[in-house]
Amino acid sequence: LTQDFPIAARSALATARAEGVSDDAGGIGGFLRSQFDVRSSSPQEGAGPDAVLSRAEAAIKAGRVADALAELEALPEVARAEMTDWTARATQRADVLDAIATLSETFN
Repeated sequence: LTQDFPIAARSALATARAEGVSDDAGGIGGFLRSQFDVRSSSPQEGAGPDAVLSRAEAAIKAGRVADALAELEALPEVARAEMTDWTARATQRADVLDAIATLSETFN
């Protein structure tokens, strides 16, 4: 999941920018970010797709799958659609981790 996140995030962010639902798509800076496929790799404040994706990536790198999924809920629909495959695998992983935690509590 950690390894595949940047690819999915770039696709989601590119779609958000192309659809005009990204807060960083305007002006010369937005043009350059789009042309060079630039996105934040450290957690950023804000509600825009780039900030949301940066926080989700930080969460997944820290092993907090549920937190990453929660962050992704704030993405615009067009960007969230680009994350569908990754989100499905992350949801499976989160379910497995929850089941392990439940079993661990049951047998301790």
